[in-house]
Amino acid sequence: MPSSPMSSSSDARLMRRFLSDLFSTTLGQILAIIACSSAITLGLFILLLFYPGGPPTPPWPWPATYRIANAARLLAQTPVDARAKTALTLQSPAVSLDVTALPARCTVNTLDNGDLQRALQAELHDIGATVSVHSCDSRNPNATIQVLVRLHDDDATVLEARTQRSGPEPPRLTFPVIGALIFLCVGVAAMSAWAVSRVIRPLRRLADKAEAFGREIALAPIEEEGPVEIRRAAHAFNLMQERITHSLHNRTRMLAAVSHDLRTPLTRMRLQLDTNESETVRDKLRKDIDLMQTMVSSALAFLRTGNDDESKEWLDLSALIATICDEYEEAGAAIRYEGPRQIRCFCRPDGMQRVLANLIDNALRFGETVVVVASVRAETILIDVSDDGPGIPETRLRDVLEPFVRLDPSRRGQPGSVGLGLAIVRDIVRAHGGELTLINRRPVGLTARVVLQQSAHDRLAEG
Repeated sequence: MPSSPMSSSSDARLMRRFLSDLFSTTLGQILAIIACSSAITLGLFILLLFYPGGPPTPPWPWPATYRIANAARLLAQTPVDARAKTALTLQSPAVSLDVTALPARCTVNTLDNGDLQRALQAELHDIGATVSVHSCDSRNPNATIQVLVRLHDDDATVLEARTQRSGPEPPRLTFPVIGALIFLCVGVAAMSAWAVSRVIRPLRRLADKAEAFGREIALAPIEEEGPVEIRRAAHAFNLMQERITHSLHNRTRMLAAVSHDLRTPLTRMRLQLDTNESETVRDKLRKDIDLMQTMVSSALAFLRTGNDDESKEWLDLSALIATICDEYEEAGAAIRYEGPRQIRCFCRPDGMQRVLANLIDNALRFGETVVVVASVRAETILIDVSDDGPGIPETRLRDVLEPFVRLDPSRRGQPGSVGLGLAIVRDIVRAHGGELTLINRRPVGLTARVVLQQSAHDRLAEG
């Protein structure tokens, strides 16, 4: 049953839609690039190898071409009845010449014969001669080569020249041809790699943006370009980034408003306490107020972690640690610093100061003596803050790094602690590309280890 025109039209539309969808994908574009590159390479190679108008390579067929062309030019200037005798006098051991009306035509074609025919035709085009070249022996095409030259002023007779080529027919794939083919292949491969890189460049940009989004929440939307899959992924990423950023900003504004509203009644409560004569009630309420203020301040500090606009700069980390330790020691803490005199670190100074202060505060809260040790190994900076406290159960070492986790039974919980200090330290260290780990000491104590990696990008930033 023959198909209807409507069915054929529908099939054509479906095919066009399929091809359009295919070539809008990364796979389709790469396949199209490879197919076009291969077709162009093949066409250029065939054109270079078998192009009929291309000049033949020396020495063949130039010696025979010059001899036969000179003879044909001389015969064109000779009267018709004298051309046969003139041809006999012009022949040589390499080329035999004869003027005849009915030559026995040879029929074997070779590429070398084509070179000779094109060369002769080019040499004799000014006198209007017609040239045909064939071999007479199919088993040995170079044994006898017949050249028939018909002059424009004599259609009855032709100049028949017989010659032969010395040596075998040279291969077509010579060094220049192979070199040209290699050059074409390398060029096509380079162009294909460049074209494919243009196609997948939006994907790399999307990956870079996604990685940067893990460090900085506020980023400009990524440009939606490239194949359809990458455009969809970029669009989804922009929507995700917008929603997360909006949610975090709303949460920060909400907590900031709550903390602001809490400060007023807290201040009023403190003023009322100052006028209350009951010392016991005043002490209890002051402790509650201090705890509430500490909780609010810690929560806001945790929310701001990683969202500040502080830029990195080169800092003498050893001097910063020594200064902080001196300040704690002047306040009466048992603390000392051990490390080199200078440690260059590309970091955020305020963030690194918060890291050290939080770790030292935590160590002093649960221990009597604190030792801060800094060292540099290759491109790695190690900072160990150790105390002589009771330590942490091995099964809870990772848990205490999470927000609002407190181990009061094992760590002698102190008023004002809301379980955010180590979480803040961990986030700041991760923003610097480092890692925070907790290690129990033997027989007692805990070590908080900060590992910072100085990447090649950070080292170049100094310049």
